[in-house]
Amino acid sequence: MPRYFDCKKLNKKLHLLFQVPISKYAVTLLSIIAIHRLFTSCNVYNYPSVPREQLTDAIYTATVPQLAEKRTKPDCPYDHILQSKEKLQTWEVPKSSKDIGNFSAWGIKDGSYTPEHCQPLFSVAILVTYRNRQRHLDIFLPYMHNFLRKQNIHYKIFLVEQLDNKPWNKGMLYNIGAQRALAERFPCLLLHDVDLLPLAASNLYVCMDQPRHLSASIDKFRFVLIYDYLVGGVLAMRADHYVRVNGFSNNFYNWGGEDDEMADRILSNNLKILRFPREMSEYSMMTHTHEPVNRARETIIKENKIQGHKDGLSSVRYESLQVKAQRLCTWIGVKL
Repeated sequence: MPRYFDCKKLNKKLHLLFQVPISKYAVTLLSIIAIHRLFTSCNVYNYPSVPREQLTDAIYTATVPQLAEKRTKPDCPYDHILQSKEKLQTWEVPKSSKDIGNFSAWGIKDGSYTPEHCQPLFSVAILVTYRNRQRHLDIFLPYMHNFLRKQNIHYKIFLVEQLDNKPWNKGMLYNIGAQRALAERFPCLLLHDVDLLPLAASNLYVCMDQPRHLSASIDKFRFVLIYDYLVGGVLAMRADHYVRVNGFSNNFYNWGGEDDEMADRILSNNLKILRFPREMSEYSMMTHTHEPVNRARETIIKENKIQGHKDGLSSVRYESLQVKAQRLCTWIGVKL
């Protein structure tokens, strides 16, 4: 079970400890121990998760209707993926598009891929929100296609780009992308930051019967879950659950708040937040600078809760919309 500590009390104890006149060698040793305890205790390392042997029963199996109607091949296998121990280390992750190597786009059209040798049991719409991150995108798209084509799933990457100079609004972009994915009748939506890359081959990109937080262990945060209701980074939700919670709020401009508000929507609708085991949920985050911080985020979360989360997927509005089919993604350009 995870243990939680009062970090303020721990810091106070550390301050008092260093007032004691002991040898410099003992101080050094105690400092190392104390700092390690501080960084590993204020977050959750072994967080609650669905055991690996129970994942098959907890996964949501569904495809788009046209795949369900064409069952001419044997079902794709998935147990070997869920049981895989293969994993990249952080230093092995590409740092630029040149590190990708000789990437081939075989089998990919409009950002979509369907395995040829078997019948996939999952259809997943991967929604990626984006603005002014070309360096990240040049790594993300080939990396993710290489990663996902090994998983025997039917998937499609939608890149939702904010084209205007207005403050960044990730929640609104997700809702716009979700509208497109819902129109194409995808049963599973996977909401993905463009700066995160999965490390474990066993991290099957599918929905579960309850909302699933995929990116629970990120290298930037020392592979610990920084708080238990975190859903930011990479989140998978059944399409009907996304509609049920009314998607993301459209009220969060700049950086921060929309993910925590989504967690509140999930829990308020009697849904749970599930996760794969820690070793299956590791990600590497590409370096970047954040948008300006949204200092009104706590107020917006409270107001949205009082109003019953009426703002969201059902009320999203925008000035203009463009959709273009590209080889590695379906691009959705929007002016808010």
